[in-house]
Amino acid sequence: MSPLKIGALVLYAVLGALALTQGDTAAGIWSLRILVILAVAHTLEILVFFKACQRAGGSLPLHLANVFLFGVLHMKEVKAAQGNS
Repeated sequence: MSPLKIGALVLYAVLGALALTQGDTAAGIWSLRILVILAVAHTLEILVFFKACQRAGGSLPLHLANVFLFGVLHMKEVKAAQGNS
């Protein structure tokens, strides 16, 4: 897993922890809003990259889950792997 993907997971964990522990504060509200915005953006990326995920080979659900979590970062790795093959 690339360092950028690990960084994204850490960011999601921090935002999730803030949303859960700081509920009614500005930090909790904004962290939840950011998570929702990211979820919507990554859902749109799934729609955009669906065909590329089908062509990538391997597990389509796994590719789609990775696009939902990491978006363009995952697609760059897929394209790089296809270029090396």
